[in-house]
Amino acid sequence: MEFESDHSDGFDRLPDPLIHLMFNQIADIKTLIRCRSVSKRFNSLVPQADSLLLRVDRVISATDSDDDDDSFLIAFLRSIIKSLHHLVSPSKALPSPARSQNSPAQILREFERIRNLQIELPSGDLRLEKGTTIRWKADFGKTLKSCVILGFRSGDGGGGEAEFGGGAGAGLKMRVVWTISALIAASARHYMMVEVVNEHKELENLVIKDRDDEGKVVMDKKGLKECRESQGEGEEAELNNASSGNGVGLWWRNNRTTVPAVRMRMWHEARMELSGGMKMVGATLVVVRPTNGGGERSEVEEQNGDVGLALGAFGEDAVYCEAVERLLKSRSYILEMNSF
Repeated sequence: MEFESDHSDGFDRLPDPLIHLMFNQIADIKTLIRCRSVSKRFNSLVPQADSLLLRVDRVISATDSDDDDDSFLIAFLRSIIKSLHHLVSPSKALPSPARSQNSPAQILREFERIRNLQIELPSGDLRLEKGTTIRWKADFGKTLKSCVILGFRSGDGGGGEAEFGGGAGAGLKMRVVWTISALIAASARHYMMVEVVNEHKELENLVIKDRDDEGKVVMDKKGLKECRESQGEGEEAELNNASSGNGVGLWWRNNRTTVPAVRMRMWHEARMELSGGMKMVGATLVVVRPTNGGGERSEVEEQNGDVGLALGAFGEDAVYCEAVERLLKSRSYILEMNSF
């Protein structure tokens, strides 16, 4: 008796929708690109994956130089708080997608209909003094819609505000530095993704985070649509801003989205110990929103909106969630900042 051997590939019997589901579960773009070499069918189906994760190993600009290392936060912050510039050590700036080699936009052109995209950068953008932790989450459309920032220093000291050096005044200045640093980092990430947003019209959800879990930029379907529709006058405005200065600070103007005039609600505790034993010095929670973004609302409505944003920002982390809840029980302060 003769038996016919079946040499057919098992994957050939699977329908395309099931293959698409598998690719979406894989998500990682490097793995998917390797899958394209498996067969002609895989090569044709991989570009149709719609849920992707792009891990960026290194962001390289064609014009990067060693002199750029100190031109990002220092140049800006030194102009407003000269006495505190030694507390901040900025990381290398995020480059313009148009000038970078293997930029996210170039890599993602291999895919036809992306709906959900997560981009993971190699590290956070802020390098503050040892023992300082900052976590932030920013929501964007054509520009900043909201940002929640949590900052603190770890330690067992009992100095409270004195831990910052210079008493209560220095503590407040340091909290302002944290806020500005996070806003600059968020607006730089948003700027880097504008090209991706414009090229992928079906994109419905975008998250830009980093492996250090320092910060996260999110854009939902409404925010993505707003970003695309605003590009005409937005690019012209950015060009006008970049060309109207005197040459100082032009680098960061050209490489990030302008932060609008904002209203900041701040909660602060000099010392705080969480249920797990973690001790925070100078724990600070800030909710940032554009001054013209909410229309005419009462103070109670504004505060309730800020509390809602704060509670939803770090829900995936029990420690930071507890810190937020504790800080919300303290007195809040209102600050305003002009566009920059």
